[in-house]
Amino acid sequence: MKEELSTREKIIEVGAEIIVKEGLRKFTAKNIANRLGITDAALFKHFKSMDDIILEIINRYITRCLSAVDIALKEGKNTKEKLELVLKAHFEVLEETRGAVPVLCFEFSRSQNAKFFDILKGFVENYRCKLAEIIRQGQEENIVREDLDPDDTAMLFLGIIQAKVFAYVMAQKTGPIVENPDLLISQLFYGILKK
Repeated sequence: MKEELSTREKIIEVGAEIIVKEGLRKFTAKNIANRLGITDAALFKHFKSMDDIILEIINRYITRCLSAVDIALKEGKNTKEKLELVLKAHFEVLEETRGAVPVLCFEFSRSQNAKFFDILKGFVENYRCKLAEIIRQGQEENIVREDLDPDDTAMLFLGIIQAKVFAYVMAQKTGPIVENPDLLISQLFYGILKK
């Protein structure tokens, strides 16, 4: 663990790691505190509840991903560059959070926890709309295949990210979730860009 991180940041990092490696059942104050060498009570000096830790992980991911799309829309010179900027930023956030948010999306999609489900559903919908906008622009620029549905293609991007995290968790891997982002991006582009 990096010493320069604040206790709050360490809690978020360890919490995300527990969610990915062990699941929500092991995401407990005691488990996080033990790994950090602090007491349960010390944990709650930084967060009011365990739900607040989850919310912080989710909100950071959502904010960064949506911000990346907005930046790409402004700074990207063409559709390909915009999509590259978005995906590279998304992969960075994915690595920083160790894949916790895609795991939480899966966990909460089948739970009774409406609070988290609604937040994540809103993120997916907003992100899908923004990605679809870029894909539509690519169709207008004659860069993206016109036979593709922009909304379905945007969900394909999200689905591939989800699948990469799922494969990572199932294989109990360590290290990067996306080992070669440029290769994955080129594979995605192969299917959507005109030759």
